[in-house]
Amino acid sequence: MVALRYIALAVFAACAHGAEDKAISEIPSLTEQTTRGLHTNTGHIIFQSITEPTPTSSANELSTLESDSEIASSTPSPSPFEQARQSDGECMASGVEDWDRELQIGGVFIILVLSFVGAMLPVMGKYVNWLRNMRRVFVVGKFFGAGVILATSFVHMMGAAIETLGDSCLDGWLGGFESWPALLAMIALLAMHLMEHTMGRRIARSALSASAESTQSGHGASTPCVDDLPLKETPSRLESHEPSHAHAVYGHMDEHRKRLSTYVLELGIALHSIIVGVTLAVTGGTAFKTLLAAISFHQFFEGMALGTRVAALTFNRRPFLICMLNASIFALTTPLGQVIGIAVRESFAPRAPSSLLAMGVLDALSAGILLYSAVANLLVEEFAAFEFHQASRKMRIVCFAAMYAGCAAMSVIGKWA
Repeated sequence: MVALRYIALAVFAACAHGAEDKAISEIPSLTEQTTRGLHTNTGHIIFQSITEPTPTSSANELSTLESDSEIASSTPSPSPFEQARQSDGECMASGVEDWDRELQIGGVFIILVLSFVGAMLPVMGKYVNWLRNMRRVFVVGKFFGAGVILATSFVHMMGAAIETLGDSCLDGWLGGFESWPALLAMIALLAMHLMEHTMGRRIARSALSASAESTQSGHGASTPCVDDLPLKETPSRLESHEPSHAHAVYGHMDEHRKRLSTYVLELGIALHSIIVGVTLAVTGGTAFKTLLAAISFHQFFEGMALGTRVAALTFNRRPFLICMLNASIFALTTPLGQVIGIAVRESFAPRAPSSLLAMGVLDALSAGILLYSAVANLLVEEFAAFEFHQASRKMRIVCFAAMYAGCAAMSVIGKWA
């Protein structure tokens, strides 16, 4: 029994030793399966090993993704109240970035000088001898300025009103009505037409009553009754008096009408010039220089259009001083807006609902006023004037081209300002 036991133990040990040797001999074959041999290519030896991702690394990546998703899901999304508060913060932000005080103050004087020079050149051409030879230049400048004003009403003022009143900070303020700019411009246009018509009727009545009184007093003093005149003298005396009297009355009414339309034009220009000045003063950075150049160009030719109309008026007393006063009023409007903008720039919130409403409404009203002034008081009157039809064909073509050039110039400038 003991011998059989020793024999069994010896057999078991031999079997175990053989299995160990077999396992060791299989290790190189496994290594060869996981590692591929050497390949030679143009004298270079490339060793390539193929490894597959282990289950441990896949598990780590999966756990990382799960942890990231848990963090994202655990972060709460902003509530509607917080979103509204963030929006209010953006809308109520005040102040201007990259604002240069010296440039702003210099811009005030640049606009002041160019506006005054543009408005006074046609006036000086009426009183200075060497400028009288440039009368045609001023006429062409007047039509160019008419095109500038027309393009300003459409491209600049109406475009600014649409952009301002369509701002997201005014959501819920305008009742969902998107045509407020056009409606306000139409109201301003109709109001200007009604005002000019009403004042024109009053001027006509006063002119007729004054002429009637002068006619009665003149007839009583120097004109005998028809019954007292000889038969041969009656027609000639009446014909010589009545046409001249009617012409005087018509001339008086026409002069008052031109003066009224000129003042209406100046009112519309002054209103929008103040808005332009405020906008320029609250603009900073490189945009300020671009806007300053555009407004300087605009003010010069707009002043020339207004100055030509003012120079064509007749005044009984001190006409030069009155023309200079009108030019000064025009020249001061934009700098006045700049001074206001400089004073309120730190507290001015450009996207606050109150600021957007004020600027948008004034832009729309200015667009309507300028549109009426450009069409009714410049295009219709100037192109229908007797002097224009008496001019040569070449001069008429130049005037049309000048007006179109003014529209084109301000439309191109509208891309940057």
